[in-house]
Amino acid sequence: MLPGVGGFEYIFIAILLIIFVGPKDLPSLIRGMGRAFGKIKKLAQEFKTMINDLAKESGVDDIKKTVNKAKPIDLTEEITNSINTTIKDNVDSNDSSKGGK
Repeated sequence: MLPGVGGFEYIFIAILLIIFVGPKDLPSLIRGMGRAFGKIKKLAQEFKTMINDLAKESGVDDIKKTVNKAKPIDLTEEITNSINTTIKDNVDSNDSSKGGK
């Protein structure tokens, strides 16, 4: 289905096709459109396969595997831990300087 096209739009398109193409020629038109979409889908799949083969040959696939194996970093957690450590160090240093006086 097409994005942004609802039931009413499909009914409207069907009515327009019946009016302009005619009920006799409509099945052959739909069959031809199905074949055309099938060819487009097949070409897209071949293109995707070709790009994946080129990636494997050029070594991009190895880089992709290495990146996928890398440990993901949660930046929010890293920043939070860094801020908490800094605050704790500042509080500890202030407590020790007050206690020494």
